Order: sequence, then structure tokens, then C-alpha cells
Amino acid sequence: MPNHSVLVRVPATVGNFGGALNCAALALDAPLNVKVTPRIDGRVGIRYFGEHGERVPRDRSNLAVRAMVAALDWKGLEFTGADFEIYSSVPVAVGLGSSTAAVLAGLLAAEHSFHLGLDERALLNLASIYEDRGDSLRAAWLGGFVTCAEEGGAVTHRRTVVPEDLTLHVVVPETTLAIGAGRPPAPGRVADAAHQSRAAALGDYFARPGIGHANTLFRPLPPTCEKNVPGIEEALQVHVPGVLAVFVCGSGPAVGILAESGTAAAVSAVQGCFARHGIGSCVGAYRPSNSGACDWNAVQPDIVLPRRTSSGLGASPRKSPLVPV
Repeated sequence: MPNHSVLVRVPATVGNFGGALNCAALALDAPLNVKVTPRIDGRVGIRYFGEHGERVPRDRSNLAVRAMVAALDWKGLEFTGADFEIYSSVPVAVGLGSSTAAVLAGLLAAEHSFHLGLDERALLNLASIYEDRGDSLRAAWLGGFVTCAEEGGAVTHRRTVVPEDLTLHVVVPETTLAIGAGRPPAPGRVADAAHQSRAAALGDYFARPGIGHANTLFRPLPPTCEKNVPGIEEALQVHVPGVLAVFVCGSGPAVGILAESGTAAAVSAVQGCFARHGIGSCVGAYRPSNSGACDWNAVQPDIVLPRRTSSGLGASPRKSPLVPV
């Protein structure tokens, strides 16, 4: 039974990137940071710091907890409880990969706490129990831009390094979701030829930016959104010169804007689509990460606990993510 805490860090991701449904995902330089301290009383404690924290379960139904339990069970070990401190850089349940990150964080916490010997294949297989978007899982694990395609009945994945000066703007409509609400079951996660072609075009664009894809590769695809919000259909039809794609991030309802120019006009137009239905929105700007959880968690840092003062009072709780510098 380990008696120390571990820190894990997993990037947020945008699945269905650029409108390539079920076959393209981008890792963001926006981490989910999780500190896990084992217990011996079988209980679970969860403290969450981040936007939309009310949507995060505080019991064993939390995805990070469930993933950790699954990893231990796979090795025939008992989960004896743990305290989780979770620090998120992105809103919860809007399509920015918070669930994918939580699953990988729980598995990595189990690995680093109990030295289970999980290799990449085992880890991704366990993660797929709770997250069936293989492109998002691999983007979170490897970093960069990941596409998947079906060839001869087998699914293959391709990773592309993304220019780090890229900025993705995201418009998040203000919606109310129930705690622990999940997305509806999808009929399947294998993308059709049109979306696979879009994913491949995006990969080529990132590999060779600035070669004039805007008018040839990014024709509109049928809009898709698993979390329907008034105004989103109109938002996906926004067309501004210099904008490559306006698309639903993951399962939504956040709307991503990939642009070479015209970003401000596109953001304003998308927000206007929601505003006409009486729905407010906020805007975030994110950079890509070409490093993923595999790199970020290769070496576990020592945990330095705050010293007690002469008065017996400990240091104030830290509000910033628990990331070693």
C-alpha cells in the first residue's frame, strides 16, 4: 500500500476537429492536473478547481476514480480509497476533452501509485472502456494532431506535429447540464470517407501550413452536435474570408474556429448566432501541445509538502495547478 501522493497531467483535446467526425483530434496546451493520495478506509474525497466544477461528480462515479479502480481490478488489486485534487484548465462538459483527460489521469495515477506495469497498449485499451473516441485518446496520450482511418477493416492512426503558433478560438455557449450528464450513445465511431478525407487534409495542412488550403479543402460538411443548443446550427454555417473551419468541438456544444485571418469577425458572428436565441457565450483561445500525457508523466516528481509553522498552522491551500516547474 503506497503512502505517498502522485501527480499526473493530461492535456485537454478537441475531437471531431475541423468537422472531421470521429477521426481527428488535437491536443491543447491546457492541462488537467490531478494529485492522488491513497487512503486505507475505502473512501473517496474529491476537490475540484476549475470552471463548471458543479458538473463534476464527487464520488466513485467520477471518471478518474472509475478508471483508477478499473486499472487496479485488471491487476487483481483492491481499491482502498483515495483523495483526488483536480485542477482543470478548460470548462467541463463542453467538448474540450475533460472526460478523456480524467480517464487517462485515473489510469496514470494507478500506474504511478502501484507500479502496475501498464504499457501503452494496455493503458489505451483500459481507457477505451470509458472513452470510445480513439483519436481523442491518442491525441491526449501522444500530443499533436491525430487522425484515424479505416483501411481494409483495420483502423490506423497518424500523428502530425502542429505549428505551435497556431491559435484555436473556441466559443462556449452558456448552458445548464445535469451533474454527471453523459453524451447519448452514438451508432458507431468509424468515420465515413468524407470525414476521413477532411482529417487527412487537416493533417497535410498542419504539416505544410500556408499553402492555400482555404478555398480547396475546407468545404462545409454536414453539421453534427451531440448536445443541441439553440443557435448552433446557424453558427456552423458562419463563413468569413480567411476562416478554414467552424465546427463543433468534440461532443459540443463549444464551437471551434480555425482561421488564417478573420478570426474576430468569425467569433463575433458565432456569438451572434447564440445571442439571437437569448444564449450568452464566452470565448477562449488555446494553443496546441505537441507533447501529451506520455511525455508529461514519464518521470514523477517528489512531492514537497508544506511545513508546519511554529503556530501549528500549515501553508495556505494552493489554487494553482500542481505542476512541477
